[in-house]
Amino acid sequence: MRLLNNFSSAIALLSGVAALSLLAGCQKPANDNPLFPLGEGRSWTYRIEISYDAPEPYVDRSTITMTNLGRVDLNGVETWRRRSDYGNDYWLKIDDKGVHRIASRTPNDKVAVLDSAPRTVLPAKLTKEEKWTTTTVPYFLKRRNEWPQEFKYVDRFRDLTMTYAVEATDQKVSTPSGDYAGCVLIKGVTPLHIWHEQEMTYKVAPMVNLEWYCPNVGLVQLERHEPTTARFFQGGVMRMTLLRTKSL
Repeated sequence: MRLLNNFSSAIALLSGVAALSLLAGCQKPANDNPLFPLGEGRSWTYRIEISYDAPEPYVDRSTITMTNLGRVDLNGVETWRRRSDYGNDYWLKIDDKGVHRIASRTPNDKVAVLDSAPRTVLPAKLTKEEKWTTTTVPYFLKRRNEWPQEFKYVDRFRDLTMTYAVEATDQKVSTPSGDYAGCVLIKGVTPLHIWHEQEMTYKVAPMVNLEWYCPNVGLVQLERHEPTTARFFQGGVMRMTLLRTKSL
């Protein structure tokens, strides 16, 4: 997911952000996006499953809860703060161009870290002609016999560009939290230039991200495909599925 600090890297330290002003009371943006609600007090709990490819396939399971904390004036900019139960914080703003992440903080950061440029989560215009990019890293693709194992810690796989587009606007999605209709499917693709064992050469393999957003709920499902192209790599599919949501 594009908001998770475990799966993205912030770039420049935000100065003067230690004194944040968090306004009290249940609030939501005047122009809140029903596909990505930012109103205070809402939360979403997801099941995460990473199914690793053969050889030696296995499934890594966990859960994560995201909670909206309300409006924050961040260096004079109106933002809306989210926090995961892993202790990661995200600051988002909403304007006539869409919903954007502008800063984040991990449990190891003393202050928020500003993104080098706003990272579009959802554009305001949801047409198939609309395209946008953000930087990304492989979430879980790893090497079996080299250190560091995870591709995301290898310099040439940091800050990869993923291009997003609207794949469909009429999707139906069933999750443990309910059945949804009229959902928007966002597809992101990053070409990875890595070794392919069958062809015995380096070639491009796509890393694919699929996200389903449903009206008045938000993100209900995500799939991340990271290819295994050699026996000394291990990739697979990550699925993130909404288990439950609640609001104050």
